Amino acid sequence: MRDGLGSRTRCGLIGGAAFVISLLVVPAAPATAAVVSCGTVVTTSITLTSDLGPCPGDGLIAGADNITIDLGGYTISGTGSGAGVRVAQRDGVTVTRGTIEGFHTGVVLDESTHSTVSKLVLRDNLRGVNLAGSDGNLVEKNTILDSGLDAIRLGLSADNLVSKNTLSGNVFGIGVADFSTGNLVEKNVIRDTVGFGVAVFSDSDSNRIEKNDVQRTLQGDGINVSFDSDLTLIFKNVANLNSDDGIDTDNPQTTITGNIANNNGDLGIEAVVGTTDGGGNLASGNGNPAQCVGVSCS
Repeated sequence: MRDGLGSRTRCGLIGGAAFVISLLVVPAAPATAAVVSCGTVVTTSITLTSDLGPCPGDGLIAGADNITIDLGGYTISGTGSGAGVRVAQRDGVTVTRGTIEGFHTGVVLDESTHSTVSKLVLRDNLRGVNLAGSDGNLVEKNTILDSGLDAIRLGLSADNLVSKNTLSGNVFGIGVADFSTGNLVEKNVIRDTVGFGVAVFSDSDSNRIEKNDVQRTLQGDGINVSFDSDLTLIFKNVANLNSDDGIDTDNPQTTITGNIANNNGDLGIEAVVGTTDGGGNLASGNGNPAQCVGVSCS
């Protein structure tokens, strides 16, 4: 098992087709109180009864489908390697309600489907949540702090929903990368990242970035789309007070609609020629007096 990528490629469409994220809900077995040790393979739903760690490798490993790993408000701590909770080649696993700190990655979903990562505090990990070759999952309502890399990373992963997370002080925010398609990143609050707030790159097509609030990126854009990632929709986001542009796309197959981009270091919105201007974008107080390039801003 690994934190890296799977072996598949994908394609998808936004525009002329419905944007659908399908999350299979499977009732989990009732959780039982459990005392576990570092590296325990969990095969039934459990609720922790105490803190766990520091763990030199993985904290807990999901060993069955359709189970809930409920941290019960407790903390799993690591020594800088492994995953706090690893879910590999599983379906319908829920990880919820507690703190994970000090691991390489807080929660890993590796070639796993229809699983949920919710209501966790993930802090001081190298990466908060990593989806690798994983489809149809839900990452929601987590607080992710001070990650050494991405707070949330999607690689070779499709049709996931990343929603209502609060991210602060991470090196990067939410990265949609490496052939990841058809994902919805919505309603996240992102503050004080070093690099990007949200970025779509490395041949990642047909993703939707919607209603996020991205502010105070220290050394980059609030929202960025690379030249090699097609059919991104950037819709009704707030991108203010970022050190470079509020929103920047280098791919002309991007649609930008109804965003607010104020008081950024350079432009509010910078878009290459050919970008679809969906209208309703607003920009003011940005460092570049043009305010927006490639789309119109009121």
